[in-house]
Amino acid sequence: MNKKENGPTGQGEAKERTLKSNACDKKSSSNTKVTQAKSTKQSGKSKPKKAKIQLINPEPWPDPVEGLDLLDQIKSTFLRYLSLPDGAAEAMALFVVFTHAFEAAEISPRLALMSPVPGCGKTTALTVLSHLVRRPLPASNWTAATVFRSIERDCPTLLIDEADTFLAGAEGLRGILNSGHTQEMAFVMRSVGEDHQPHQFSTWAPMAIAKIGRFPATIEERSIMVQMQKRRPDEEIERFRPGRVADLKALARKAARWAEDHLDALRQADPKMPESMSDRIADNWRPLFTIADAVGGHWPDTARYTALRLSSGSKDPSPEVQVLADICAAFKDSGEDRLPSETLGKKVGFKPHLLARRLQPFGIKPRVIRFNLKTLRGYKLSYFEDAFARYLPRESATPQQTNKINGLGESPPATSSNDVAGD
Repeated sequence: MNKKENGPTGQGEAKERTLKSNACDKKSSSNTKVTQAKSTKQSGKSKPKKAKIQLINPEPWPDPVEGLDLLDQIKSTFLRYLSLPDGAAEAMALFVVFTHAFEAAEISPRLALMSPVPGCGKTTALTVLSHLVRRPLPASNWTAATVFRSIERDCPTLLIDEADTFLAGAEGLRGILNSGHTQEMAFVMRSVGEDHQPHQFSTWAPMAIAKIGRFPATIEERSIMVQMQKRRPDEEIERFRPGRVADLKALARKAARWAEDHLDALRQADPKMPESMSDRIADNWRPLFTIADAVGGHWPDTARYTALRLSSGSKDPSPEVQVLADICAAFKDSGEDRLPSETLGKKVGFKPHLLARRLQPFGIKPRVIRFNLKTLRGYKLSYFEDAFARYLPRESATPQQTNKINGLGESPPATSSNDVAGD
């Protein structure tokens, strides 16, 4: 990031400069908002001028910035204009600073704003973000090509609204959004020019996406998930006025200065992660924890509390993982170490052949097992040991704990331990 060149302008707002190509380079300069040149009417047969995209980067604040106050003020800004669940404003404040400190990142978590119905403030949230983040590029419709070409040329912060209207079925676009999660793999290949030469395009950029309903699972697992909500009639939320954003511009400039002063420390940091977090969720929150730790005060604890709260409540497990959880509960309730396919299927709501199909991704198959005097196709609790350990929450009981709770394994079960077909 560049140091201030000519000082702040009249009201402390940034001096606008057109972003040069390869904007991720530290030497490139720009200002804080996206503007479009208006098409002008031409006489005769001449065509109107095409709209040009100009990205603006906030000019760093002239004085050193106290990070604790900065994050508190950004958090308060979101709560001023939005009705948000517990932890959402904190996560969004950390994301804002993350966009300014992007040069120090190795992981780029998406900020995913989802709502059950329209009118929950997603567009307002993106609008507020557009005045706070680094190099904002907002739009309500994207194609795969516009995403990677915009990133390659300008390295913006993408602010994607109305994703529910174009993301469903757009596998190519979803693949590009997914590819930009880790810096080392943030590329797509395309052929260019008349000779169709292969060219590597970058997909490495900060990104916030808003959508009604659930996101595809591959995007959710790469995201900081925020469940937006409607304002209650008794909630006092100020209506956002796009023309009155001087305070937001000042916060953006302060975030740019704080990030610039702490880039080296952020690059070297290795924040402590909560033990209960899965690896992918920990990856998403690592750059935000790095910022919280550098800021200090209450933010290290606040960030970790927020991460655990949003991660546990933002999404349900996949259908396959939910089946595993139901099977774990079924074995615990039964007190047995083996169950026939028919019995286990009834407990978890599937016919035997459908249950077998659900378990195929985990490499678990029913086998012929002896139950007292009968031999039936079924499942042993031990078949699930590896899958339970890998996919169920760490606070869930392990198969060994389940055995202990139910008294299994401490004495031989009533049924014979001999199975049929060499099991």
